[in-house]
Amino acid sequence: MTATIHIREASLVDPRAGSDKFYRVFVIGNRWVAQYGRNGSLGTFTKLVDAADHEIAGKAADAKLASKVKKGYQLTRSGTVTVPAFGDDLTVLDQAADALPDSDSSTPTQPGTVAAVTELDAPARDDQTAAVRAALSAAGATFTATIPTDVNPPLPVRPMLASVQPEPMVSEALTSGDWLAQYKYDGDRVAVEVTGGQIRVLNRQGQAKTRNVGQSHLAAFTALRSGRWVFDGEIVGRTLVLFDLAAATDGHSTWVREHTPFTSRYQALTVIAQALGIPAAGAAASTAPVVLAPLAQTETTKADFLHTAHSEQREGLILRHRNGAYEAGRRSTTLVKHKFLKDADCFVLAVHPVKESVDLAVHDGQGQPVQVGSASTIGKGSRAGADGIHVGQVWSVTFLYVTDPAHPRMVQPRLIAARTDKHAAECDLSQFADAGTNKIV
Repeated sequence: MTATIHIREASLVDPRAGSDKFYRVFVIGNRWVAQYGRNGSLGTFTKLVDAADHEIAGKAADAKLASKVKKGYQLTRSGTVTVPAFGDDLTVLDQAADALPDSDSSTPTQPGTVAAVTELDAPARDDQTAAVRAALSAAGATFTATIPTDVNPPLPVRPMLASVQPEPMVSEALTSGDWLAQYKYDGDRVAVEVTGGQIRVLNRQGQAKTRNVGQSHLAAFTALRSGRWVFDGEIVGRTLVLFDLAAATDGHSTWVREHTPFTSRYQALTVIAQALGIPAAGAAASTAPVVLAPLAQTETTKADFLHTAHSEQREGLILRHRNGAYEAGRRSTTLVKHKFLKDADCFVLAVHPVKESVDLAVHDGQGQPVQVGSASTIGKGSRAGADGIHVGQVWSVTFLYVTDPAHPRMVQPRLIAARTDKHAAECDLSQFADAGTNKIV
């Protein structure tokens, strides 16, 4: 007897981020299984899952693979292999995967999981590339002769990511002249790449982003008709906030590469923004589609930013080392996020063992339970006592903010510790009175 195995594989290969991973799904009749690991290794299998029929098994496997593609994996191989019947011996699947061709560029991808970039049409403005070059020269921005990789890099754009560092390091950075500060924005991270006049918008995984991106966001960039320019920012509401520059070359002179220090990148970004008519956030109209994020460079201005961020109920600050390079796709130690965490005591309204999560609630003025969020229970069961986490149990929870204190819903809640000294009746809505946020740029 034989077994027919349908296999699909995706890989995430990016040496900048230390990634060299694969993810495969196998469908055998009405069963499916996934395998993941580093390329060149045997990888690890998940459990075999039984479905009602072959079609349902295939859809489940495809959905699992699609979730990886959304995170930056690229579809690499697929095919059908026939092997001797193998029961539950999953090592046979390794042999089946080895039988696939090395690549499968003809395999159609599913809607919503496609290629790394997509061009977006925008009404073109007059060419301002020469004016940008002249402005950079007048500002004294340092440049070198353009090399081929400046215009045609070997790897796609992926935004640099912020790391979390210990509190003593954050406190030191707030007073050190080596560190600068920007507000932390709570929006959709994007990179806007303009190459030879063609605009491409990418998400944090380096994939095409078309949702929440409008023509008004792109209009200013249509004035760059030659070279390659990569802007790093975040879409907050209807506004694109620019806070860094990953590349800047007109094809002859290059002002910014990945190893260019942040202070030089931000200087170039400021000059380019002014030349393109992009205003600073503090001077922009509320309807401005694109703005330049402000920067605090001294201990005094960083303290002002910190005070303003607290008073305006912002999410936090971003700290940047003045000499930090642009480490594309990595969580950099020269880019640090300082979040303002809030806390509340909530009781468990419901437990979801399969999802490994709980619904959390407090009581309103009439003593009725009000759900205020859901949190993961992974790794928390042992802290809740011998019986594990249970309904009615009170937990101390940290979170970023709620959008409406009158009807709170915690953003990024995290279980911290079980409160054996507190009863569920003591958990009320008043804890969220000052937990709101201001997400307006």
